[in-house]
Amino acid sequence: MPSAIPSRPIDATLSVTKAARLLGVHPNTVRAWSDAGRLRYYRINPRGDRRYRVGDLQRFLTAAEGGNSDAASYTTVAARRAAERPPVEVIDAALAHGMAMTEPDRASAAADRELDLGLLVELGRVAGTASGTDAALTEAVRLIREHGPFSAVVAFELRGERLVPRATTASSLHLVELPRNFGALGDALDAAVRGDATSFSAVPAVRVLGPDQPEIAIAIPGRQGPWGVLVIAGGLNLGPAGDASVIDPVLALSIGRSVGIVAAAGRTADEVAHQLHRADALRRVAADIGSRLDLDQILSGLVDHAMVLFDGDRAAVFLRHADGQAVAEVSRGLSQSYLQSVREFPARSLPALAVAARRPMFAGGYRSDPRGADVRAAVVQEGYDTICTAPLLDGPEMLGLLNVYHDAPHEWTDHELETMAALADQAAVAIKNAQNYEKMATWAAQLQSIQQLGVRLSRLTSVREIGLAIATELRQLIDYHNVRVYRLAGEDLIPVAMRGQVGEYVDETPEQLMVKFGQGITGWVAEHRLAQNLPDAGSDPRANTIPGTEEDLDESMLLAPMTFEDQVLGVLVLSKLGLHQFSDDDLRLLVIYASFAAQAFANAIATERLRDQSEALERQLVNQRGLLQVTESILTTLEPQAILKQVSDRLAELVGYDNIAIEIVDPTTGLLTPLSAEGVHKAEYLEPWAPGEEGLATWVVGHNEPALVLDERSDGRVNQFRSTGPLDGSLMCVPLRGRDGATGVLTLERLGVAQRYTEDEFELVKLFAAQVSIALQNAEVHRAVEIRAQTDDLTALLNHGTFQDWLDRSVESREPFSLIMLDLDDFKAVNDALGHQAGDRMLSELAKAIVGAGRDTDRVFRYGGDEFAVILPGTDSTSALAVAERIRGAIHAIGGPGTTWADQKMEVSVSIGLATFPLDGLTSGSILLAADRACFVAKRTGKGLIATADEGLAIAREFSLQEPTPVDPPTTSAA
Repeated sequence: MPSAIPSRPIDATLSVTKAARLLGVHPNTVRAWSDAGRLRYYRINPRGDRRYRVGDLQRFLTAAEGGNSDAASYTTVAARRAAERPPVEVIDAALAHGMAMTEPDRASAAADRELDLGLLVELGRVAGTASGTDAALTEAVRLIREHGPFSAVVAFELRGERLVPRATTASSLHLVELPRNFGALGDALDAAVRGDATSFSAVPAVRVLGPDQPEIAIAIPGRQGPWGVLVIAGGLNLGPAGDASVIDPVLALSIGRSVGIVAAAGRTADEVAHQLHRADALRRVAADIGSRLDLDQILSGLVDHAMVLFDGDRAAVFLRHADGQAVAEVSRGLSQSYLQSVREFPARSLPALAVAARRPMFAGGYRSDPRGADVRAAVVQEGYDTICTAPLLDGPEMLGLLNVYHDAPHEWTDHELETMAALADQAAVAIKNAQNYEKMATWAAQLQSIQQLGVRLSRLTSVREIGLAIATELRQLIDYHNVRVYRLAGEDLIPVAMRGQVGEYVDETPEQLMVKFGQGITGWVAEHRLAQNLPDAGSDPRANTIPGTEEDLDESMLLAPMTFEDQVLGVLVLSKLGLHQFSDDDLRLLVIYASFAAQAFANAIATERLRDQSEALERQLVNQRGLLQVTESILTTLEPQAILKQVSDRLAELVGYDNIAIEIVDPTTGLLTPLSAEGVHKAEYLEPWAPGEEGLATWVVGHNEPALVLDERSDGRVNQFRSTGPLDGSLMCVPLRGRDGATGVLTLERLGVAQRYTEDEFELVKLFAAQVSIALQNAEVHRAVEIRAQTDDLTALLNHGTFQDWLDRSVESREPFSLIMLDLDDFKAVNDALGHQAGDRMLSELAKAIVGAGRDTDRVFRYGGDEFAVILPGTDSTSALAVAERIRGAIHAIGGPGTTWADQKMEVSVSIGLATFPLDGLTSGSILLAADRACFVAKRTGKGLIATADEGLAIAREFSLQEPTPVDPPTTSAA
């Protein structure tokens, strides 16, 4: 059929939009044809707006119908069909003026209706063959787009107050969720809710698919109100004003209904597929958890399968314990605070109702549901909306609960509840089987462990080894957090083995756990010889709380006495955090263990007694040999500190100690002065004694008697340290005797109550102290001789030989120091005028003046007859010069006004030379030469002057180091 262009002036020009409408294509297609040179256009202004002549459009269509490939390649079937019929606006205008439709117009309209019916038929076919919602909708929007010259078709699903894109033909577009009232989509939904016949809106002000494309929105009906909205964009024929929709309303509503049928059919197919999948999954889940015997694996698999089966966001399986609490054994997505809040199995909660009804139950908006009043705060904090809970039942017994949670509202169907019930039944069977298997495995392990225990205990010979063996074996039989094995020694129950696993039990010490016979629960069991199962040990009136633990700690305990031949040897104690943690079966098992342990303890005690006697004899022999070796060693040592070091080391080997101290009596003050100390309280033992302070050491010195203290806490002579407070332990304090009585004490301390000092060890230390006294006396005599050899008799200063040693050691240390050399001016005149005795007296006064002007760290030497030297460790030249000035002033003051020397017309002055290491020399010889040379310069320049090494360099070539003036022996007066 030839194409017809509506009657317009042949020179009339049309805009791009109107040209596209007449051709039945999108405006962008017209622009593309124009840019490719296929369709002539004209620019009507500098901005570049285009206009098209009607004649050019007619010729373009004629060329397309005639098979011109250049024109035909840019047209579609829909565009040709649109071009083959008069535009709707022309038909409407003709009918409005009473003009009859032409035969071609009627044929075109019939063809359109045939195509529209074909579209609806195709949509019906899609609904009939739908395999799923997404696939069916994708096929539907594709058919709609191909039916007309549309650029895009999108189907949105209404979910609550949001519109979610489900299918689109424009894969390049990034579509997002929209609010329900968004533009034309909201208008279409509102119209559908009102029941209006026109349920779409044309050319919205706010478009979904872009600002340049006209759109229509058609409501898609559903089962209970609109299912969603269908949006069609681009290629729409508009009225003369360019904004009125001309799509057939009946066709639009038919398309919407057909898409609704497609969505419903797809949803039905999804539900059927989901139900089939769920049934198959349930079968596989039952086979999976039913084939396992490990309870943890069963519970973990149950939670994971439940989340997949019911699209849950969270899930948990709770098992009911003996104390009635529901404990979440496995959970996904739930906080510990929430799980803790539901442990008590609240009465007003959905799980409690489900257990009472013995069937699964669900609740949406659980936070507001009165059935969950007792857990409302926990639900609000956790943030989920819907819960479904199913009891796990084994006949009348409730094993636990299976809970599935949804964060968004989820309406559970009857089929889902039936599936949940079937899953819970399968899970209950699997859990019970696993529990029975675990119990049988436990019984088998217990029998095997009892056999192993008898074999192992028969081979052990020490109480501690037996205790550790019991703790190791019990782990296989009874689950606990802490085990303690007590041995009864006199009136004390002493833990010989303990093992803490968690929490409060990890840091326990034997001192904390030791109890008296008859005291506390442990002492009560030992006294009455009755085993005890305490589900709440903290509330038992016999309980004693261990210092440092909580007063109201929830704890369960098992206790059994170890009795052999009607004698209690000890107690076995098991503890576990929480209430009702042990069963009566556990107690019976522990009693059996205790009988084995008692037999082993009796054997071990007898063996230990024999071993102790043998070891005691062997120790005496070893100690006597060691004493001989120590005596030989320390008697040949003349250095006091070396003697003290040997004493500490040897006594550590022979008797052992936690603290050792050696103190001597200061002959001037009469107070004990610490010489050395080792051990955990070394700092306390090195603290000096205050005047009048008394203790065990002062008692030993005062009485000149040794003392053995087995319990220092109860002995009034023991002066406990203020920093430690009273301690448990034993002490040995032995005097170090000299010619005139006790000159000091040797003290050894062993902390704790387990290993107190014995009489044998006390005897050994007394013998040892006698040898130490002799060694210290020898060292003291040697030291006195050594000091005399190093000291100048007249001035009591260090002599020349000692000076040379100090100088060499100072250079070898490579640490900076300064050297001051002093030479008295005109000292010969004193000897000549007043005699040598006066000269000796002046030298003594000079020595005291130099020492007084120096610092505590400085070393003063008599270098020669009237020459002195001072070594200043760690001192630079500036500081050394200041010291030299003080020394010069102190010496000049000796002959100042009012002194004996001034009265006798004797002027006292000194020349001083100064050098610094390493600045003025790198060897002892070079630094001494630099100082002596400076002293010579000072003396040659005048009296009472100070010269530095730099000033001494001026005469370096003419100066050589001179030997010191010989020291004259002190002059003695004639009797």
